[in-house]
Amino acid sequence: MSMHGSLTDKPWEQISGAAADSIEDKVKTRRIGLRVLLAVICMLFFLFLVAFLMRSQYPDWRPLAEEPSHPLYNKQILWLNTAYLILASVFMQWSRVVARKSNMSAVVMQGTLALAGVFSVAFVTGQLMFWQTLQSRGFTVDLNPAISFFYLFTGLHAAHVIIGLLAWLTAFFVAFKRHPKMQHYIELCAIYWHFLLGLWAGLFILLVSKPETYDAIAAFCGLR
Repeated sequence: MSMHGSLTDKPWEQISGAAADSIEDKVKTRRIGLRVLLAVICMLFFLFLVAFLMRSQYPDWRPLAEEPSHPLYNKQILWLNTAYLILASVFMQWSRVVARKSNMSAVVMQGTLALAGVFSVAFVTGQLMFWQTLQSRGFTVDLNPAISFFYLFTGLHAAHVIIGLLAWLTAFFVAFKRHPKMQHYIELCAIYWHFLLGLWAGLFILLVSKPETYDAIAAFCGLR
């Protein structure tokens, strides 16, 4: 290297560029990790769904929402919990949009992110309250296979919401500190929350469906 090149070289720019590349690599790694996690969750619920459909073909299967005496006939609390999760997803997406615009107020972003967490906690709390209501009415987890699957599906889903809340705490702390990775953390949380909402919608529809629907799906999938 010539003397002129040595004198005009700017090592701090090289360091800065290396740091930027390192951050970008970490961002890509986290995105890949999230995709793998979502794929694993989908596979887990898919396997339980197959078991659910196969078990529904046995004569001891009992509907969950057909008559007033059934556990899921009154779905008001479940609808309210669904609204909580929808609002959590909406506010998470709002935070994602605000984080992309550097000229937007940090207070707005922190507020929408906080509301996303509040409604997520409300969803989990509502699910716990509904489980307690079922228990008080005698619909225990070991009463019959159908109610057992209800507790299994909703329990697994609530557990994944709680795991998401741990990531939300990290995102909220990063947003509060105005960290450069703020947008990335919020974006990953938003994707995860949209996934949880879609998963819950599918579970809700499945659990309150008629036995004829289970029979049709099982026959279509060759499980009968």
